Amino acid sequence: MILSLIRQHPRLSLAIGLILVVMGVAVVGGVFFISRVYASPPQPLPFQHNKHVAAGASCIYCHPGAVDGRVAGLPSTAKCMGCHANVQPKDPADQKDIDQLIATWDAKEPINWVKVTKFPGYTYFNHRPHIAAGVACESCHGDVSQMGFAQPYNLNMGFCLHCHNQQPPEKVTRLIDCATCHR
Repeated sequence: MILSLIRQHPRLSLAIGLILVVMGVAVVGGVFFISRVYASPPQPLPFQHNKHVAAGASCIYCHPGAVDGRVAGLPSTAKCMGCHANVQPKDPADQKDIDQLIATWDAKEPINWVKVTKFPGYTYFNHRPHIAAGVACESCHGDVSQMGFAQPYNLNMGFCLHCHNQQPPEKVTRLIDCATCHR
């Protein structure tokens, strides 16, 4: 039946075939694009958030700038060595990662972490009011206790406005004002 339809309508069959090929390319391209956008960027050292959270490290310990500053900051080699000079890993397989850290420390090199969360230059974001308001880090960054390596999170205007619109009415007007986040 299909073969006879193809013989009777070759142009229609060609058009359907082309549409299927284009759709296939779009699906494969979309999957590739999404996997690239939401993939963790390669880091200079293997840092697994889940293992550090399980060991009791708080977000603020490694990212102290979030408490009183605009940028959370990324831990220095000295910050990492503050623990790793004295702590043995629970999993002996992690020792090779710690050895990389120690080699970086011994070479007196900084750790050039690659930012995972980036905002466009026309936006303004400050961690301080969010921390002061009791917003949990997980609200915006996801549950890092379940992540090996930090994952990019879909932080866009809609994401922020969704939360800002759920605040008490006396705060909403100020929080959804364009100038709050765009300067």
